[in-house]
Amino acid sequence: MNVRKEIRALSASEQLVFIQTLLAMKKSGTYDKYVHWHHEVMIPTVYPNEPQDPNYRNGAHRGPAFLPWHREMLMQFEADLQAITPGITLPYWNWTLDAAAPESSPVWGQGFLGGDGDPADQFRVQDGVFAHKYGNWPVSSYPGEGLPGPGLKRQFGQETSSLPTESDLQMAMNEALYDEPNYNSAPFTRGFRNRLEGWITQRGDPNVKTPGSQLHNRVHLWVGGNMLPMTSPDDPVFFLHHCFVDKIWADWQAQKMLDEPDLAPHYCPMQDGPPSHNFNDVLKPWARRISDMMDIAALGYSYAPSQPLTKSSFKSPFAA
Repeated sequence: MNVRKEIRALSASEQLVFIQTLLAMKKSGTYDKYVHWHHEVMIPTVYPNEPQDPNYRNGAHRGPAFLPWHREMLMQFEADLQAITPGITLPYWNWTLDAAAPESSPVWGQGFLGGDGDPADQFRVQDGVFAHKYGNWPVSSYPGEGLPGPGLKRQFGQETSSLPTESDLQMAMNEALYDEPNYNSAPFTRGFRNRLEGWITQRGDPNVKTPGSQLHNRVHLWVGGNMLPMTSPDDPVFFLHHCFVDKIWADWQAQKMLDEPDLAPHYCPMQDGPPSHNFNDVLKPWARRISDMMDIAALGYSYAPSQPLTKSSFKSPFAA
């Protein structure tokens, strides 16, 4: 059983091994296939009468498949890490613990993922092994998406001023249903998936405390730089962020199995929903189906706890 830890639970040697494994994965070319998979899946898979626009809905975002698609991606990624370093697991970043001082999170340490970009150098990251000047982490320029020039870039706090808090996350944990028709990203589409993905804003729910995008989307926007476009896995923090999103889903699933076991699998739509988002649809470009993603214990991994989650320039694809 693979046990995924929160970043603060990693020893210095575990951090070093993780970073060295990432660098080896990048050097082999294996890492970049995840960037391409994430980009390519954002080709619309919608009803014929709906807009052919990835900012409406696609095969991995803005619909029910958001969580199972990324769960499968993380499993593939962790397996590739383990092919280099047997026994290694993917850590998660609980960003609610850093909401009070996001720039000071240990995730940005010089010995871990490095920090913010420098506006005098096209917002390129300056410290740590991922800094462009060291040549370890080649990242293409994306002039059409507002990121000219090569190198890993971050722009802390420019698109939104804060990270989500635990109380923000509590609103998602309190959702009774996974999703609801029309299974899209409208701010009025209630349900756990749309809430966690970050599309339920103050426009759709006056109980939301902060303006703008929420939860998952808000983290992408706060980090900025290469976390903004469809190629967001270019920044390795993408995987630590999505690992926490996956843990949140796993926690919600476990709670629902206690509260309402008769309603399992706690997913919808089962059928007749948007293509690639139904319970038995294949998670392209892979072979497994959404139905295979419902139980992390059966998938061979678990999460070590961090902090208890009580029940009660260009347009980014993560912006509301």
